[in-house]
Amino acid sequence: MIRWGILGAGHIAGRFVKGLSFSDRSVLYAVASRSGKKREQYADYVTYSSYEQLLDDPNVDVVYLAMWHKDHFQWAMEALKKKKAVLCEKPAVLSTEQMEQIAQCARENDTFFMEAMKTRFLPMIIRLKALLDEGTIGTITRVENRFCYDIGDAQDTRYLFEPEQGGILNDVGSYNMASLLDYIGDEIVSVENDVVYKNGVDVHDRVTVTFANGQTGFLEMAMDEAKEPLMTITGTKGSIECAPFYRPEKIVVKRKGEEAYTIECPYEHDDFYSQIKEVEDCLLAGKIESDRMSLQDSIEVQRLADRIREIIRRGNKDEVQ
Repeated sequence: MIRWGILGAGHIAGRFVKGLSFSDRSVLYAVASRSGKKREQYADYVTYSSYEQLLDDPNVDVVYLAMWHKDHFQWAMEALKKKKAVLCEKPAVLSTEQMEQIAQCARENDTFFMEAMKTRFLPMIIRLKALLDEGTIGTITRVENRFCYDIGDAQDTRYLFEPEQGGILNDVGSYNMASLLDYIGDEIVSVENDVVYKNGVDVHDRVTVTFANGQTGFLEMAMDEAKEPLMTITGTKGSIECAPFYRPEKIVVKRKGEEAYTIECPYEHDDFYSQIKEVEDCLLAGKIESDRMSLQDSIEVQRLADRIREIIRRGNKDEVQ
């Protein structure tokens, strides 16, 4: 039985625990939180007031990092050095350099690490990838996706406006970028961003990515305007649409000259379980990374994120000369 520990006990940890409850190969063993009130919610498990204590517990096999973005790097590195496998909530880190260090540390310690990009493991996405590989809509020419919500007067959102970790790119942009790079894998030659700022952070990004082979991507992410979280993959023979693109259960296929049709693939229990299952499969197989969300995949997502962040800092366009 695989024994999990959780670092951080906020809302996302609760959703993870629900997903973990469906597994017959894993159990939640321990939770660490600096908040006594939050630890009380996990009184049925071993609880720790510090992350160090949990990582020093020999009974913990793998940890789920559920704290703020800016703390992921430190505690991923600490866990890997102590030979604890890691599932790290997205974004795993806030720079390419940090992700490269994590990858090196995982390899040096022969210990598993995966960014929790749940989208890549959902049954519907696996089916969608198969359709694309079969040439259902021909060669992909463009991918567009949107993750836009209106933060309004929501409470407990201070981290979204912290200069170090705030902004919409750091909040949900990982989904947009990782999805794009899941479908188009060529060299990126240019990136443009039409950005809106508020309180010193990006609250609305409209990013256009151009690849060496002429394929393009458009990513829109916002916390100042709500829009349908739709992804459209356009090919030479048609298109595929899905919403919400980061956790879909159905897609609409539109082939040129044919009637559109819908394909449905429900979750395995919920939208968290599939990534937990992937971690279990990898650990039982002795792997240190996932084939679907590898260490290099996370590095590539961060490379694109760094280019977008640089544009946010200095202007609107970034091109390879």
